[in-house]
Amino acid sequence: MKRSLCQWLMPPVLVGVVSLVTSGCASSLLNLSAPSEFGSKLKEMMSKERPRLIDKEDDNDFDTRLETPLLRDYVSVTGNNMIALRGVGLVTGLDGTGGDPPPSSHRKQLLDDMRRRKIPNPGAILARRDTALVLVTAYLPAMVREGQRFDVRVMLPPNSEATSLKGGWLLETRLSEEQTIAGKGNLKGHEYAIGNGAILTALGSGGSTRDAPAMLRRGSIPGGAVSKTSRDLEIILRNDHRGIKASRQIERVISERLHDYNNYGQRIPMAESKTDIMLELKVHPTYRNNFPRYQQMIRSLALRESDVSRRLRMEKLARELLIPEKAAASALQLEAIGRDAVAVLKTALLSESLEVRFHAAQALAYLKDSSGVDVLKQAAEQEPAFRVYALAALSVVTEADGVMALRELLSDDELEVRYGAVRALKENNPGDHSLGTTAFDNRFILHAIESSGPAAVHVVRYRSPEVVVFGKHQELRLPAVLNVGNRIRVMGKAGSSEVTVTKYVLNKEPVRRRCSVNLVDIIETLADMGANYPDIVQMMLEAEKQHNLEGELGIDRLPQAGRVFSRGFGEETRSAKLGTESLTPGLFDTVDDDERERELSDDTALDRLLSDPQDDLRSLGDSGDSALPFDDDEMIDMPDIDEEIPAGFGPSESFDADDEPGEFVPEETEFAEPVGARLKRFFRVPFGKSE
Repeated sequence: MKRSLCQWLMPPVLVGVVSLVTSGCASSLLNLSAPSEFGSKLKEMMSKERPRLIDKEDDNDFDTRLETPLLRDYVSVTGNNMIALRGVGLVTGLDGTGGDPPPSSHRKQLLDDMRRRKIPNPGAILARRDTALVLVTAYLPAMVREGQRFDVRVMLPPNSEATSLKGGWLLETRLSEEQTIAGKGNLKGHEYAIGNGAILTALGSGGSTRDAPAMLRRGSIPGGAVSKTSRDLEIILRNDHRGIKASRQIERVISERLHDYNNYGQRIPMAESKTDIMLELKVHPTYRNNFPRYQQMIRSLALRESDVSRRLRMEKLARELLIPEKAAASALQLEAIGRDAVAVLKTALLSESLEVRFHAAQALAYLKDSSGVDVLKQAAEQEPAFRVYALAALSVVTEADGVMALRELLSDDELEVRYGAVRALKENNPGDHSLGTTAFDNRFILHAIESSGPAAVHVVRYRSPEVVVFGKHQELRLPAVLNVGNRIRVMGKAGSSEVTVTKYVLNKEPVRRRCSVNLVDIIETLADMGANYPDIVQMMLEAEKQHNLEGELGIDRLPQAGRVFSRGFGEETRSAKLGTESLTPGLFDTVDDDERERELSDDTALDRLLSDPQDDLRSLGDSGDSALPFDDDEMIDMPDIDEEIPAGFGPSESFDADDEPGEFVPEETEFAEPVGARLKRFFRVPFGKSE
């Protein structure tokens, strides 16, 4: 059989390949009926397109591509949910408004608990008129630390004979997970917290008696629960990226950017690979009060990037940082890069746009650089939409200029700014003398602040039982007759320089003490005579209603996320929104919008306190531009739909910085890992499993 020239030349070594290619014989080689491995390799050599490199680590250092893969393309962060805890407790100290609870599973549970504690005659105790059985609910926050306090809610059962919890004290109550199983009733899980303390109820009627009886049947205990556990976040790899190699690579990326040190000076990584689909993410101290930003920063880390690519990406981000619409996303990516991006962020502090300067200053604060302190202070004072984030950022700037900025904000004209500065300063420098802190056992905390701003008093229903007096020399206006709980009264005649504090004790002579009309002195005297936080709040509410206070009384004047601001200048100004309620930094609490409207419209703080915040899921279909790169694909373990859910707790919106402003675009993802048993099954996959 006749053989072609090219077929005769195949046996020689590759030295002749080049000549064959140039002479056109390569076409015969590549068109053989059964191409050999040699032919395949030759096709690859002749291909005009360079083969795609799967592992970028094999690429050279001169890669100039800007399509840097970020962790948000590979993972979702979970564990940012609240865990509902429940228990059955006993309230004592009621003024004849208690009652014997009827037979029920709750009564049996409480009696069993009392017997385990070896309390004698538990049935007789429940039958007394000064005690009541209550249902206790609390929500274990995300990223909580062992020993950290959070709020407790109590309420009388529907069939209870008790009529009011006013003046009551919740005895130590175990709080556990609880699940209702068909045919088995309520089954308890892990015990995560202990709750107790004085109960804060709605006081008086404020001119309307319609809801007063119902409001007195429930109440709250600010900071009344103590956590027995610590919670960390979890990183879940999406299905198409799962694998032990990918899991460990993500662990390395996070730990190189974020780490802490223990008491022995040993380095502690923030991420630890557990399985081929899950990593444990610890809380970095810098972000302890702002876990939404912590998650966003983690998701903005680059998975693989050469030095040249990083430099080119930083140049691009530096340009976008000066564009208000893209400043938030750019600053977040620069923050994720780390200290190498500080110089770029400092340059943006010179921008004419407050929005640009604010986002740069915020990123610098979390990079432990105080260059943007003045900008953060300006943002807190001038722009309500930036306020909550600016104060949270100032709380982590431990340098002297950060502390001084917060001290100056204590004298701001707006009460919201002043109280926000109190919270930030407590986190930044807990022992700061300007806070004028006095703690009265485990009952409440008093802050007597020397402020040049308007006189004011502030109380809260969340986080901590604390009374803040702005203007430590302000006096109670007389005449006054004020009730402090059920057994203490403050009385003063017009023109007098003193008031009389009287405590009434059953079957004993009243105890009387005199003190000056200085408000701080009165509160300290009341604390010495046994007054609790709800007693002090009641006195303040009555004093405001009777116009006995020099300044205003504020309740829960907390800066909030999700506010609208004006972007641009002159005729080009348009509305934009910064964040959502679910992105509120943990330093602050979310106050319901209806609550805020009542606060602005009602005549007195007494009327405002009567109406509790509605506990419903937020509707996040707001209009306007978004100024934060929201993440919509986070796995959030929501409580059961029938459970009571804290106001403001809900999924966040999603915003792509590359889209037109004002357009909300959910981040596309195929990841839809279920919660519960299926997720636990994935977690148990051993490392040895094939990828």
